[in-house]
Amino acid sequence: MIRFSNVNGDVFIDDRMRDDRLMARNGLALDPGGDYLVATTQSSSADVEAYGRTIRLGRFSYARLRLNKVVEGRHNEFWWAPKTKIFLAKLWALAGGRM
Repeated sequence: MIRFSNVNGDVFIDDRMRDDRLMARNGLALDPGGDYLVATTQSSSADVEAYGRTIRLGRFSYARLRLNKVVEGRHNEFWWAPKTKIFLAKLWALAGGRM
């Protein structure tokens, strides 16, 4: 189970399996078998409980969540609403690509 808590601001979830984008909220639970990119912006943060560990995502952070691998990192991309797809595409490249 992947669960979100302490969500502040705009936290994006890009689901590669369903080609869907969500905004995280407190208590949101995701299917553990998915392939997700979770990204925070310049003014957001969140805690993610996934695969038996807690990942704290501060400002300018991302995490790629898969059943067999978790990749965490920091980015320097600013988010503007009209450029959301470009923002997520750059972070997918940082997180190992969108295969």
